[in-house]
Formats: sequence, C-alpha cells, structure tokens
Amino acid sequence: MPEQNRTNNRKNRILAAIYLSLMMVLLGMSDAMRGVFLPVMRETYALSQAQGSAIIMLSYLGNLIFLTVGGMLIGKWTRKKFLCVMSCFWMAALTAYAFTKSVIVIYAGMIFSLGASTMLSTSVNLTTPLLFLSPTLFVNLFNFAQGVGIFISQNVGGRFSGKYSAWQHMNLIVLAGAAGCLLLLLLGLYIPDVVPAEKQDSQKKTGNPLKAVFSHPAAKYLLMITGLYCIAEHGLQNWLVTYGSDYLGYTREQSAKFLSYFFLGLTVGRLILAPIVQKLGIMKSLLGAVTVGGVLYISGILLGRGGIGLVCASGTMFSILWPMTVLLIGSYYAPEHKGAATSWITGLANLFDIVFNACFGALAQSVGFGKAILVLPAAMLLYMVFMYLLRFRVKLPEYGD
Repeated sequence: MPEQNRTNNRKNRILAAIYLSLMMVLLGMSDAMRGVFLPVMRETYALSQAQGSAIIMLSYLGNLIFLTVGGMLIGKWTRKKFLCVMSCFWMAALTAYAFTKSVIVIYAGMIFSLGASTMLSTSVNLTTPLLFLSPTLFVNLFNFAQGVGIFISQNVGGRFSGKYSAWQHMNLIVLAGAAGCLLLLLLGLYIPDVVPAEKQDSQKKTGNPLKAVFSHPAAKYLLMITGLYCIAEHGLQNWLVTYGSDYLGYTREQSAKFLSYFFLGLTVGRLILAPIVQKLGIMKSLLGAVTVGGVLYISGILLGRGGIGLVCASGTMFSILWPMTVLLIGSYYAPEHKGAATSWITGLANLFDIVFNACFGALAQSVGFGKAILVLPAAMLLYMVFMYLLRFRVKLPEYGD
C-alpha cells in the first residue's frame, strides 16, 4: 500500500487514535503517582523531607536528560523505533517499582520512568501531525486524555496512598496497559517517518538556530515564564498531598482528593475553554487565565486550610496556561525556528524544577512547611509579572498570534 494511503487509511487512524489516547492516559497516571505516594515512600524508607525532595528532583533530572538525548535521536531513528525504545525504558522502571522494594530502585527509577514518560508524551505531540489531518484538535484531545490519567491516579491512588503495596499495584496496572500499547504499536500500527517535503526544505534553511532562538528579545521572558509555571504547577502536584496531610491537618486521602479536583479542573478546562481561546487568541487568553488563575492560586495558598477550595478552582484557569505558553513560544519565532525554540526553552524549564526540588525538602525541614510552601505563590506571582512584561516589552511578529 502506498505510504499516503497507509497514512490516511481509516483503520490505521483509528488504531493510532486508540494507541495515542491510551498512552497519554497511562503516562498521566504514571507521572502523577510519585506525588500521591511520596508520603508513604518517606515512611517506608524513613526518609527526611530533603531525601523525599530528592526523589522529585531526580525525576526532573531524568526529564532533562531524556529531552536532550532524545531530541538528538528522534530525527535519526524511525518514529516507531523511537517510541518502542522509550517505551522499554519506561516499562523497565515500572517493572522495578512493581516487583522490588528498594529505595535505590526508587531513586534510580525516577530518572528513567519520568524521563522516558516525558519524552513519550512529547513524541505523541510530534507524531500527531503525521497521522491526522486536524492535528490541533487531536493534540488537545490527547492532552485531555493525559489529564484524565492524572485525575485517575490522584483520585483512585489517593484512596490507598497509605499503603506501599498500593504503589506497587498501581505501577503493575500501568505496566500491563503499557505492554498492551507496545503490542499494538509493534503489530498493528503504521507511523510515517518523514515530515512533509516543504518542512524538510524549511529545516535546511535554519542557519544557526541556537543563536536565533536565544538572541531573540522574547527568549529571556519565555524561559522565565515556562520555568516559573513548572514550579507553580509541578510544585503543587508533587507536594500538596504532603502539605495537606503534614501541615493543614487533612488526611492523605482528603489531600489527594483536593489535588485530583485541581487536575479535574485542569483537564475539563481544556475542553470548555477551547472556544474562548480560539476567539480571543493566545496572548489575550493567557493574560486573562494567568490573572484569574493567579489570584485564586495565590489567595488559596495564603489562606491555608480555608483556601484549599480556591486552589482547586484555579485548576480550571491552569488548564490553558501550559499548552498556550508552548504555542506562544512558537509565535515569536519564524517558522523555521519554531521547533527548536519550543524544544530548548521548554527543556530548560526542567532546570527550574530540578533546583526547586533540590532545595524545597531542605527548606521545609529548616523553616517548616507553612513557610516553605510560600515559594509556590511567589513563583506564580513572578510568572504573572513576566507574562505582562513580555506582553508590553516585546512585540509579537506578524506571523505570531
């Protein structure tokens, strides 16, 4: 069958949609579990706050390593081979979690499970335009699926987060699903390996993309925005269960429920706000969402136990912040530099996560959780400031939003 016919074949598109949707659900579940089960890991292995923080830090170190190395390999290997290799790294870590009980496995596994998971979700976004005629629609649907996975992990996993065996069983469930997806990829799915000819021609004219990306006046603002967003969202994802149970006086189950409500808002918001975003455009949508979401998020954390509902509500506004920020990065660059700019700036944002998680546990241990958690609203406030600075100091090019 000619390649074009194979790509557009209805059966192949259905299989691709099933594979990519299931992968994003499973990746969302896998990513969210470390935050939900961090308290029981600390108890099981008698870890301090700083040692617990190292678990989260290593996961973002894995992101940085896999995005850097994977970014160099994804254009050299066939897309199917790349997805298979990344899946094997991810599944190896899940297997180790499910069948062993060792703190060394936890530390080492975080590099591979989260690094490979991030590279896989990035690959899903890069693969979607090769398979579907409406890639924007399907990218949103697949990211919605990832949000569903996060919600499942936090809501269902949170009910059993006091048992280490639940951590192992959850990983076993994700591993079984991942094995099914790998079989579908190997036995039934065709994925094209090349981008359209006009894009190849564009890529040959990029010149020195590194200089073009980081010499742009918007680069420093975009880097700060992506990095600060990572601290605000990932910090909440990884530490709310511990914060709620250790400081606010909620049970772990209640704290995990609150976190799941935040991500439920984040997930559903991607669907209900899509028409508004399309009407307003990227910049106006971002400014509105970061303002409303920032006020809810900051107020909720500052109010402590009484503000937890506001934190949960902010998830609806957070729903568009990351995908729109990723699109905004490309809006400032010429078409031939959009891919490089988006990859490098979002990749460097992992450094913010690494530094935050390297320091947060020790900070909480030193000054207490009540004061340490203030890093999160401070990051959100700075995100808002840099968003407005970008808006008023750097003009969008004609090919932008």
